[in-house]
Amino acid sequence: MNEFKLENEPKIKSGFKAPENYFDDFSAKVIQQLPENEPKVISIFSRKITWMYAVAAILIVAVSIPIYTAIVNQQNALDKTTIENYLTSQDAISDDELANLLDEDDIKKMKLNFNIEDKAIEDLLSTHSNLEEYIIN
Repeated sequence: MNEFKLENEPKIKSGFKAPENYFDDFSAKVIQQLPENEPKVISIFSRKITWMYAVAAILIVAVSIPIYTAIVNQQNALDKTTIENYLTSQDAISDDELANLLDEDDIKKMKLNFNIEDKAIEDLLSTHSNLEEYIIN
C-alpha cells in the first residue's frame, strides 16, 4: 500500500464564500427578524394553587372513605331484635337444628355468668310454693 501524505497533495477549496461585510451587520439583521412578543410569565402562585387543590382533594377522599364505610356497614348490620323476631317466627326451625348451626365460639359467647349466691337461691325457693315447677323445668 502506498503512503498517503496530506502535505504533498493539492488542497481542495470549499465552494462556499461569505459575501463581503456580511458579518458586519449580521447581528442587526437577526435581531430584526426575531419576534417582538414578550415571553410568557408563569406566576409562582399558580403552582401553589394547583398544589392546594391536590391537597384538598386528598383530604376530601381521606375523610369520605371512613364515612362511606360506616354508612355501608350500618346499612348491612342487622339489629339483634330483628334476628330474634325472625327466628321466633320461623316454625320450621327446631331447637336441635339451631344448636347444630352454632359453632363452639357462638356457644361460648352465649354462656352467661350469673353470680348468684346460694342463700339468695334458697330464699327464692323457700318463698315460692311452686317448687315442683322449678325442679321440673
